Amino acid sequence: MNGTVGWIVLLGVGVIVEALSRLHLTQTPSLARTGAFLAARWAPRILLILFWIFVGLHLFTRYTIPAH
Repeated sequence: MNGTVGWIVLLGVGVIVEALSRLHLTQTPSLARTGAFLAARWAPRILLILFWIFVGLHLFTRYTIPAH
């Protein structure tokens, strides 16, 4: 239960930060600019892919495998 709440909070924070950056209310770059910046070089690109694999596997495992 706490893990689910944590993922929802993390998603909500991401949406809020993205909305504020798109409306130019903060100095933070949007997620698209951050992703493009990270994908421009090999090392951050590999770390980005590993991060997506980590998050995807954890969400897949948490929400598809039934609890005993």
